[in-house]
Amino acid sequence: MRTILLGLFLTAVAQPCFAQKFLSFEPLMMDPYATVFVDNGSCSAGKVLKVQGAPNNQRRKKSCVPISDVRGPGAIRGK
Repeated sequence: MRTILLGLFLTAVAQPCFAQKFLSFEPLMMDPYATVFVDNGSCSAGKVLKVQGAPNNQRRKKSCVPISDVRGPGAIRGK
């Protein structure tokens, strides 16, 4: 019982920024409203491309965001 409660607690407090991964290329197929981060060099230094999926027959939303915003305030930054 304690294990189940501990698992539920850890799931509730886990921050989504820990699960973010950078892709090297933009995927061809995406779920509507899904978000991926692409590090393909199309943005300036210190930024990655944020791509958000869109419903049928609409364009994806793309923008360059700082890597520090993606990793979150609690992330450990390398040199």
